[in-house]
Amino acid sequence: MKLSSNYVDGKYANLTKLFENIAKEGEEAQFVAYVGGQLVADLACGFSPDSLTVVYSVSKALSAIAVAKMVDQGLLDLDQTVAHYWPEFAAAGKQDITVRQLLSHQGGLPETRAGLTPGQLMDGKAAADLLAAEAPLWRPGAGFGYHALSIGPLVGELCRRITGKTIQEYYDAEVREPADADAYLGLPESLEPRVAELLPQLPNAEFPPATGAPNPLDSHVNRNVPMPFITSREGRKAGLASASGVASARGLAAVFNWATGYGSETPGIAPDTLQDFAQTQVFGTDWVSGSNPRSHGILFMKPTSAIPFGSFQSFGHDGFGGAVVVADPVGQIVYGYAIRRITNPAGMDRRLQPIIDELRAVALA
Repeated sequence: MKLSSNYVDGKYANLTKLFENIAKEGEEAQFVAYVGGQLVADLACGFSPDSLTVVYSVSKALSAIAVAKMVDQGLLDLDQTVAHYWPEFAAAGKQDITVRQLLSHQGGLPETRAGLTPGQLMDGKAAADLLAAEAPLWRPGAGFGYHALSIGPLVGELCRRITGKTIQEYYDAEVREPADADAYLGLPESLEPRVAELLPQLPNAEFPPATGAPNPLDSHVNRNVPMPFITSREGRKAGLASASGVASARGLAAVFNWATGYGSETPGIAPDTLQDFAQTQVFGTDWVSGSNPRSHGILFMKPTSAIPFGSFQSFGHDGFGGAVVVADPVGQIVYGYAIRRITNPAGMDRRLQPIIDELRAVALA
């Protein structure tokens, strides 16, 4: 697959060769990187660097920046109880759950016992009301389990209670517009012609399906939500804050470059706030998926030996389809990646690792 965009700073020339390995497999992908606030790579193959794709759980990283902005503005205290802002949330023994616990997947609400439907998730408030009435699936704080979809309406309702705006409206005004970024929670109809629909996974002999006893929570959570809902026009329009964001690699990197402000004196988010959000809150076995190791900060995903996307200080999030966005204070590195064909295994495209390693090696040299 021929490269359709090929800008690389001279010091980082080897990134092009490494990216070509992905292009040679016929993939349609984009990679954009900044170091110290300066663009060092803008690569695309197979489709336009301005094409947009659904980035699944990378949406959580966009939501995290919006929530961090709320903290910056003095609107939200991570160590306050959720019920302080949302009184109905105190039902069924949840009165002591803090915002910090809830947003680091410790609240025990990855799903309701009856299940959440696509319509409820698209509505947002409907899903939030059901989650507020639900008893946790485990004692909050006793462990953590990935709230793959439910974290979206939970964050959304917190935002609505505090700001009077939906998370999509708040993100657009306070993050996306200031960052001038092609990264959306709720895609306008006018931008639909730029969307490249995701392509299905291909089998991969190197990553066979997991065997053994299923995790009982994993078999319960999100069982009523078909994945096509997330990538449909309705899903893209709803902008589910946990899963149906739409972006290009340029857009993802632009949000994080603006938020961190590396190389400038005007970060979009205060460095102390981002550091708090990036602190490891949980590490170990995920009680929903069974993944181990897994680690999270506040909404952000943290690197582990399984997906070593940066230093221990780095933060970001990957998505089911293969996309990822990361910021790393060590080296002042920001990068975004989007790919059209859903990778196997799901999550960050593992073929990106040599590119990340090279980027970090040169930036830290």
